[in-house]
Parts: sequence; C-alpha cells; structure tokens
Amino acid sequence: MAPRALVSLIDSMVICASPKASCRSVSDFAWEVAKTKSVSCPIRASVIVFRNPYRRLVSGYLNKYVEHSKYREASLKLCPAARLDTFAEFVDELTRHGFRCVDKVHFKSQMSRYRWRRFDKVFNSEELEPLGSFVNSFFGTDVAMPFRVRGNRTLEVRGQELAEAVGDGVTAVNSAGTAPLWSYGHEYLSTLLAAGDSPAYSGFFNDELRARARRLYRRDFAFLDRARRRGLIDADQHQRLTLI
Repeated sequence: MAPRALVSLIDSMVICASPKASCRSVSDFAWEVAKTKSVSCPIRASVIVFRNPYRRLVSGYLNKYVEHSKYREASLKLCPAARLDTFAEFVDELTRHGFRCVDKVHFKSQMSRYRWRRFDKVFNSEELEPLGSFVNSFFGTDVAMPFRVRGNRTLEVRGQELAEAVGDGVTAVNSAGTAPLWSYGHEYLSTLLAAGDSPAYSGFFNDELRARARRLYRRDFAFLDRARRRGLIDADQHQRLTLI
C-alpha cells in the first residue's frame, strides 16, 4: 500500500494524491475526518486530487532543486555531467534521460501511481475547498482543510527590477517585458523565493518547453481529457488543469 500521504482511506472512501499535489494537506485532512466522522456511509467513493502538470513541474523544480540543495547534490552525485541549473536544463534532463539523474518521487506522472484505478471525482489540488465540502458532506463532519501550500503570488520581473535583484549585467526580457524565467539559474530564482514571492509559473514556459512537458506528462493529460469526457470535470476545470 502507498504511504498515507499518497492514499488516504476513510471508511468507504479512498482519496488519492501525488507528491507536489497537496498530498500532505489532503492526508492531514483525511486523518482528522477519520477521527471525527459521525456516520458510516455505505456508498463507496474513489477520488483523486490532481494538479495541473505544468504547475506541478515548476513547483517541484523550485521546491526541490532551487530551495533545497540535497536533491541537486544527489542528482549531481549520480550524474556529474547533468545540467540542472535552469528550468530549461532541468526539463531537458527529464525528457532526454527520464529519471536517471532526477528525483523520481516528485516528478513522475501523477497517473503512474493510479493508472489502473477508476475515479468517481477529480479535484484540483490548488482549490481544495470543494474537496473539503464533498468529504465533510459525505461523513457529516466539519473539518477545516489545512492548506499548506504557499500562495502563488505572481511576480513579473522587468528590466531594472531584474538587474537590481541579481546584480549588473542581467538584462534579458521577452517582448512582453517579463523575464523568461526558464533561462535563469537557481541562484537568481533563490533570490526571488527568499523575498517571499513566487514567480509566475507561466513565465517558465515557451512553446518548446510546453510541448516537452506535455510529452513528459502525456498520461496525466490523457487522464484529464478522459475525465472531461466522463463528466468528472467541466470545461472550465479542464482548462485550469491543462493550460499554463
């Protein structure tokens, strides 16, 4: 059985979540519901908490390969020639060599864990209130969702602001005036994160990187397309989970 942080069992309900898809928040919530539920529901339900694959990829890179050094050090120990400094290099490493040098746990496809399971509902990991309402209604509980993820406040870095943040000599911006965040190294990104702001996730993608990420997570995107056809998510939710 998967760890409690990935699969939470509450009576007749199974809640699945993946790393970097609010799995700890969901796990803690499910644990509290299991302790306080007042009814035993005879109806079985299987739900998944899913994250937009593009946003999950950026979040995982920023958290594991920018904020924390141990993942970078472990990867370079395995593959000294691995290029992991920028997001573009990181995606290139993933698409060229799979998970030979990159941490598997936080970057494998979400559906790689659950491809044989059939789900009754799909929830967005960045909008957990609907999941909380659904589970509380199911079991007659009133447990608050402990949303742990820091808010992703967008940060548009423009010419002079960028130079001030990382020193002289950094001037590259795209035609819209926003820095192409995929091209900057972890030291610059660390500066942004240390300031308490998260860069806009869309700033990490150009057309090529978007296409590479879609190939990398083709199982996830295929699942979301099937979920829309089955009516598990509507068109608006499908867009939230598949576009960047």
